Amino acid sequence: MKTIDAYTSKYKSNNAPLRRLGVSLLILLFSCKAGPYINHNLSVERIGDCSATLTSCTMTENTNGEHYVFNRCLVENFNTDDYLIERKGDTLVLSFPKETAGEQQALYKLHLDIHANPKYNYIKLGHETLQISAIGK
Repeated sequence: MKTIDAYTSKYKSNNAPLRRLGVSLLILLFSCKAGPYINHNLSVERIGDCSATLTSCTMTENTNGEHYVFNRCLVENFNTDDYLIERKGDTLVLSFPKETAGEQQALYKLHLDIHANPKYNYIKLGHETLQISAIGK
């Protein structure tokens, strides 16, 4: 009686080296650790003078981080180079260094996108501090 191997060389896959390469790349990708960073983008739209009503901040979370929309009185000729975001502990602080008293001001609607690692729990927008997530989550 003749026995036939169920798994013979003619059934071996030629894709084995590609599978090993794919698994190696996945291991390499998941073993990489990113250092701390803050990616941010600010866009502004002038909406009036500072006598208008200020609105509260709204925040939307997405896969690329958080998107904030809020109004703020800033110097009349404000541009997107005139702000600073820095980390202080688990808080991100948004400041406008060129803001000085006595200058002509206008009301702007600000759209701020932030993606940061490690995750922050608070963001300070001027004098307002917002809690982003529950501590410990």
